[in-house]
Amino acid sequence: SEVGRQPFAKPATCRFGGRSDYCDIEGDVRVDPGSATVYQVLHPSSDFIAKSTAAEKYQINNNNNISSPPPAVIKPYPRNGDEAAMGQIREWTVKLVPADHPGLPLCSSHRVHHDDSSPALVFSLGAYFGNYFHAFTDVLVSLFVTARPFDRRLHLLVTNGHHLQVAKFATMWQALSRYEVIDIDKVQPDGKALCFSRVILGLKGRDGKELSINTSETQYTMKDFKHFLRSAYSLNKTTAIKLQTEDDKTTTLVPRLLIISRERTRTFTNTEEIMTMARDLGYQVTVTELDSNVSRSARLANRADVMMGIHGAGLTNMVFLPEDAVVIQVVPFAVDWFATNYFGEPSKGMEVRYLEYKIEREESSLVKQYPPDDVVFTDPSSFRWEEFSPIYMLNQNVTLNVTRFRPVLLEALELLHQ
Repeated sequence: SEVGRQPFAKPATCRFGGRSDYCDIEGDVRVDPGSATVYQVLHPSSDFIAKSTAAEKYQINNNNNISSPPPAVIKPYPRNGDEAAMGQIREWTVKLVPADHPGLPLCSSHRVHHDDSSPALVFSLGAYFGNYFHAFTDVLVSLFVTARPFDRRLHLLVTNGHHLQVAKFATMWQALSRYEVIDIDKVQPDGKALCFSRVILGLKGRDGKELSINTSETQYTMKDFKHFLRSAYSLNKTTAIKLQTEDDKTTTLVPRLLIISRERTRTFTNTEEIMTMARDLGYQVTVTELDSNVSRSARLANRADVMMGIHGAGLTNMVFLPEDAVVIQVVPFAVDWFATNYFGEPSKGMEVRYLEYKIEREESSLVKQYPPDDVVFTDPSSFRWEEFSPIYMLNQNVTLNVTRFRPVLLEALELLHQ
């Protein structure tokens, strides 16, 4: 049925460059799942033909014939420049066509609430989305920036989606849209299109930095994103514990330390020893692997006053920490750049205090695998990523020197006094 259709309003607004491309398309907009095409339909009655000064751009003559501009091609995953990632993303085409265009699909009523005021947003859950860190830094932060202004009156259309990944972040989708998520790749190709009065293809707000927002494109900040998550996941703790001074003994407060464990790579080999030392300092200690259950991970992180872990995706859960909490990143040998850019720098916009502990060579399991004068120790930067990752990321564990690490936990306690 042809419902909720609006005449062509204005040319699509497309932006290319930076980490993400996107188009904002209004009027009679039809999303064809089969061909991965978004049609913007120009009707003869459109005010655009009669009034718009932009009409010349589209070469519209007195007979209402149209010579369309070249189609725009977009991969709606905000990681431009990463060929490995973008090579996995389905390509979508935006075309401006007249209403009598041969092959223009009619509108289907498939699963769409016919509400003229509710546009659609098309974005990808492909490439690295299966990695917890990349799910947030590549997609979820930018999704918040793009979708939040619509106050849940927005249809979410995902491409390259896997049902497990869609289900994993169900709470996020529900907080951003009042409608059921549509896996656009799985819509039956019946020759009809999903039709809207506005479609946004791609995500806005992706910064060149990780876990951050390009504030030149939006009024939102990472602080706003954290507040959104706190509301979406019903997290009750807004601020970390404030410890009393030595002179104030009226209340006994015990800070909670969350130690993120890892089972496969970059693991602590002496977790019990770390726990004992932390308890001796007065911490209530929880050790857990923050897994694919996002709601559980969010609750555990939100209860913590201090969260520590070896560099890895689990530290992404600092987005759920309460204000003024402390995050401690344990940096394995040769992983400094990743530690700084993935978590160190981003922490500055998240209302948390950041501490870093760089391990000594003797704390790395690499000392048992390579001789002291091996290039693994003398020149880590000489390795290409394909060589670097198996050595330093996938086959390095940490035996923390608790005596050397103890001052870091003491510093965290001092920060909780401030």
